[in-house]
Amino acid sequence: MDKKPVYYIVAIVLLAALIPLQSNIDTRRIEEKLVVRDRPGIRPGEGAIGLLLAGFRGVAANVLWFRATVLFQEGKVTEMIPVFQAISYLQPRFRATWSFGAWHMAYNVSADFYERPNLTDEQVDDYRFQCFEIGEEFLRKGIEHNYYHYDLHWDLGFSILYHKQYKLAKEKGWEEEERILQDVLEEMKIAALFQPPLAQHPAYVDRIIAIVMREAGMLEESYKIWYRLARWHEEEQNMNVVRKHTNRVVERIEIEDAEAYGAELEREGKLGEAYRVWYYLLTEAKKKQARLAEDRLADPDLVGQTDKDVETFSQNVQKLEGALSQAGRDVKALQEGLSEQGRPPELEERIKQHFRRLEEQAEKDHVEDRGKTMAMYRDLTKRAPKLDWWVKWLYVPLLLLGAGYLIFGKESYAS
Repeated sequence: MDKKPVYYIVAIVLLAALIPLQSNIDTRRIEEKLVVRDRPGIRPGEGAIGLLLAGFRGVAANVLWFRATVLFQEGKVTEMIPVFQAISYLQPRFRATWSFGAWHMAYNVSADFYERPNLTDEQVDDYRFQCFEIGEEFLRKGIEHNYYHYDLHWDLGFSILYHKQYKLAKEKGWEEEERILQDVLEEMKIAALFQPPLAQHPAYVDRIIAIVMREAGMLEESYKIWYRLARWHEEEQNMNVVRKHTNRVVERIEIEDAEAYGAELEREGKLGEAYRVWYYLLTEAKKKQARLAEDRLADPDLVGQTDKDVETFSQNVQKLEGALSQAGRDVKALQEGLSEQGRPPELEERIKQHFRRLEEQAEKDHVEDRGKTMAMYRDLTKRAPKLDWWVKWLYVPLLLLGAGYLIFGKESYAS
């Protein structure tokens, strides 16, 4: 008996059974976040390289890494981009490829445009920003392959988005500044979520996030992070740094609260009480200005901000002095009483309530972030998904078919 037709039938049935099986597997991979939704896990070019090199992908990656090093030493930074892209095809789980590749694109390649005399300053800025975006895109691709690692999120948020895109946009006054800042903080906050039972992020991550927020004028958000560092993190060796930055943010929040309170009193027509607030602010700002003048290591930004405060407070005090004089008030007698009074009690209570609200919110943020960390941990450590029941039962008739052929086929052949 000719057994070839039977072989063909069995082979066709088995191949046809692979279609629903593979479809089910692909669906499950997307549901379980094993691949990025609506995007292939491996592009055709990557798959071809893997098939051609087989077990020598690591060797090829090492050779290309050495080639990138040689190109960097020779100053051929633009030629390094395709080399790093090729390495990423070969070893997508090797995180250093994504970090160094993005760094070279955003830093070294962008700096190359400074040396081109045929470009205007605007063109140089435009080309540099395009390099920053290329580095960002490359690093985001690396995050797709290595999501559960804080370092790539941090490199993207701090090194690329903050140090390059945000600072250039802020310097030039571009419209993208606000959007980039949100992207910066989003990636930085993801990096800060990596704590036990996940791999612990370095202690400096939280501190730098708080400093970036303060520089961006997000004083309340910055204070909440410093409060959490002082309350929950074991950072004895860094507590002086925490206290220093906390005091600076607290001082700025207190000043803004006092400014808002003084302006509110003016709108209500309570000029005498408003004068007390602005006079207090001016007195404290002048004291701080004198201290900074004696400090050779004083922060220039802090000195500039204090000088600006003295000028602003002086203008408000002079304006109110004129209004009070017209109303028949004795300004000099009022000043003598205010010199020893210090901060008005109403303002003191207002500031205390403000910080209590911030600390309560910091407590809630701490609980929410802990929940996000545990959700990431559960997602990372969950068991592999099982096949749907109908996929399993699909192979029962195939097994019966194979068993029946082994039994009855041999008998037919023997006869």
